[in-house]
Amino acid sequence: MVGLLALLVPVAAAALTDGSGDPVGRARKLAYSGKEHRAQALTMLQEHLTEEPNDSDARVLYGIVLSWEGRYVESRAELKEVLAASPDNGDALPALINVELWSGHPENAEILSRDALSRHPDQVNLLLAEAKALYRLNRNRDAVTVLNHVLALDHENQEALRMRREITITTLTSETSYFHTYDWFSDGRNAQNEDSFQEKTPAPWGSLLGIVNRADRFSEVDYQGEVDTYPRFHPGTYGYLAVGHGIHGTLYPKFNVAADLYQTIPDGFELSGGYRRLEFSNPVDIYTFAVAKYFHNWLFTGRGFVVPGDPGPSGTALLSARYFLGSEGLHDYVEFRYSHGASPAEAQTTTDIEILASSRYGVVLDKRLASRWSAYFNGNVAQDQRIGLTNLETYEVQGGFYYRF
Repeated sequence: MVGLLALLVPVAAAALTDGSGDPVGRARKLAYSGKEHRAQALTMLQEHLTEEPNDSDARVLYGIVLSWEGRYVESRAELKEVLAASPDNGDALPALINVELWSGHPENAEILSRDALSRHPDQVNLLLAEAKALYRLNRNRDAVTVLNHVLALDHENQEALRMRREITITTLTSETSYFHTYDWFSDGRNAQNEDSFQEKTPAPWGSLLGIVNRADRFSEVDYQGEVDTYPRFHPGTYGYLAVGHGIHGTLYPKFNVAADLYQTIPDGFELSGGYRRLEFSNPVDIYTFAVAKYFHNWLFTGRGFVVPGDPGPSGTALLSARYFLGSEGLHDYVEFRYSHGASPAEAQTTTDIEILASSRYGVVLDKRLASRWSAYFNGNVAQDQRIGLTNLETYEVQGGFYYRF
């Protein structure tokens, strides 16, 4: 008998560990193992709740799985029943807030989170829920205020950093900026000057940016006008679209277009992919893709550019590491950059098309000076292989400012 007990005890312990001895545990394993098992999990939970109607853990799980299945009315009823008995249930409350967000009722989610925060003002998951609700209600400044509170409590919170960056990029402020760029070369050829004026304004779909560029090289002057927009599709998904026209088509492409789609995924990652078209004398098509990752106060980005061509495609790899000096999420940072590859992938003017390959090192400082002002500096050193030249060093400095209103 003792030997039999010795064999049964480990088996019983394992059953408790994997949930096989507990119907709620088994249902939880099924629900999390894949969409195809959710119906079975719901049946098990429903049967259990018939026998144990006061099991709040089972009812919360039942409501959560119903919400995953898009059965929001039923899910809402189950979660509200739990909250009626325990208003601050740590699982039911976030689940109900998600139900309201997913079912298109952010106003209800905001009320729920605000009510809970009146009792628990520094609970990070509730603050994030309120920020999401405010964002979906287009109350972007209020959402950023809440996110700032989150980051004051947890300055490395990846979800708060990502959401605030997205809000700032796509919707938040009107901004005027000016930049001057000066390029010079190791072989003494004429330097190039470029001026850029930009005006950013919020729009119903996101933000709109108007740009006027002026380039001066070899006593030749060209102008380019461009309109950029950052449309927001829903939280976590936004885009970039740009259309430009070079007045003379000498230093700038006669026509250019760019489009990207950005998608956030869990654990602080953001993926993007897009297309560029530059109408120089020989048009250039470019495909681009990138992955970005927040880590503490850093944002690491890897981007690739691929240019189809004959006899084969060419490309450029760009790596950057941005360290945020403040908590804003868009300005106030220092960034280190390195790129290597064929120039057309990052071409801006006709002179860039002459580059067959380039290794470029750069540093950027974007520093907030006051509530409305930010200063910008960018320095680059490149080693180029150009048509007719095996080695040419290029130096570039860029300075400018942003003013918000």
